[in-house]
Amino acid sequence: MKPNVFLIVVSVLISALAGYGFYAANSGESFCLLLSLGSGLTFASTLIGMLGVRPKERAGNVNFKVVSGIFFVLFLVSNLIFGFVGMRVAPYIIVTGIILLIYAIIEYGIIISNVKSGNFGALRVLERIQSSLFHKY
Repeated sequence: MKPNVFLIVVSVLISALAGYGFYAANSGESFCLLLSLGSGLTFASTLIGMLGVRPKERAGNVNFKVVSGIFFVLFLVSNLIFGFVGMRVAPYIIVTGIILLIYAIIEYGIIISNVKSGNFGALRVLERIQSSLFHKY
């Protein structure tokens, strides 16, 4: 994994602006702060995956970016539905949290599969840590 600091900063700024857009569109509602923070967090996590990091191998790069793009659109649709149709706090937190955790699990799986195939030499440390944590004595 190779982070690009400039693109990470741009991704975070785009996410902050999108979060402010949701805040401005729902400024009269009681949940506007939650919606703006939630949308900013979810957009930042997917945009950083799409733009800010680059796996060393092409196959891992494509998978990483495609999954991030799909989840970006999913979060965008989800936030638009919750923002403009009306929402309650608990369903928003539950649905957004589940989608975010599924995204994290899939991206973790992509990284681990590339580590095991030898594509990410720098991430072999992650595999060693994982095996030492779950090693039975």
